[in-house]
Amino acid sequence: MAADEFNGTDLVSAEVLDCSILQILGQLPGKRHPEFVDSIITLFIETALTLLADLTDGVAKNDVTALHHASHALKSCSATIGAGALSARCDELELAARAGSVLDAHSRVEAITLEYRRLEATLIGRLATRRAAGQRDQIGSPVTGHLRAVLAVPARK
Repeated sequence: MAADEFNGTDLVSAEVLDCSILQILGQLPGKRHPEFVDSIITLFIETALTLLADLTDGVAKNDVTALHHASHALKSCSATIGAGALSARCDELELAARAGSVLDAHSRVEAITLEYRRLEATLIGRLATRRAAGQRDQIGSPVTGHLRAVLAVPARK
């Protein structure tokens, strides 16, 4: 897409997600299907929601070890799909937790959560665009309740 074709939404999307990473993942040998990328996105969202809950719990319990583990895992998952801004925020928290003390853990986790929500909106938009284009529903397995609600996908029986 040419630079002059970007709108505000595209610019926000580019800030939170390097889509070229997902394109590369979709071109791995044996994985050349859009459904594979959709499954990566779905798995990321499911995993991220669990890790965000772990971060929130770590703050509530003042558990530096939990903050370290959850921020490390979310950093890695985010980097894998091209979410550099989220990965960087998680890296900052991980480094502080590894040092044994996290000043203002609550605001750090809030910032991570906000960055995740921006990313989530971009990822869900990508899934919804594929769905609206009449392509196959996300992946071979059922979409989780969270994604199903956001995409308004009827439950499978």
